[in-house]
Amino acid sequence: MKKGRSDKIVIAAVGKLRSREWQAVQADYLQRIQRYSNVRLVEVKDSVGRGYPDAVAMRREAELLLKASTAAQRRILLTSEGKEMSSTGLAAFIQKQMENYDQIAFLIGGPLGFADEVNAEADARLSLSRLTFPHELARIIFLEQLYRAFTILRGQKYHKA
Repeated sequence: MKKGRSDKIVIAAVGKLRSREWQAVQADYLQRIQRYSNVRLVEVKDSVGRGYPDAVAMRREAELLLKASTAAQRRILLTSEGKEMSSTGLAAFIQKQMENYDQIAFLIGGPLGFADEVNAEADARLSLSRLTFPHELARIIFLEQLYRAFTILRGQKYHKA
């Protein structure tokens, strides 16, 4: 991280990426994003399929997501019910958040979505698409869009309208 840069983004996501290919893509985008802002990915334990009823699993995940984003002044959920934006719209949104808050957190739920506790703490909700994606793919798409947003803000050639 470059000296004097205090922007900080936390991405709190339920579960770990299982395939090496997705892990490699994730690592690549996180490294690219680091050129523009300090970003930290926190993977919280997925409780689905561990013998818990869905409601209990969601509450356990909620507790971990909220703990991972405690220091953030803004919690932004990635959810199909969120606001859709273009890539340039997302860039403007991120710029505004980073200008107004020391730390922002993007929360990515697991297969069951978000518990009521997380929804109650959300300051904003964004949607990647009206389509439904597996949560692992949604994470990769978001990382790519976050990187794209920074290149748009810096006027770099990665983004083509």
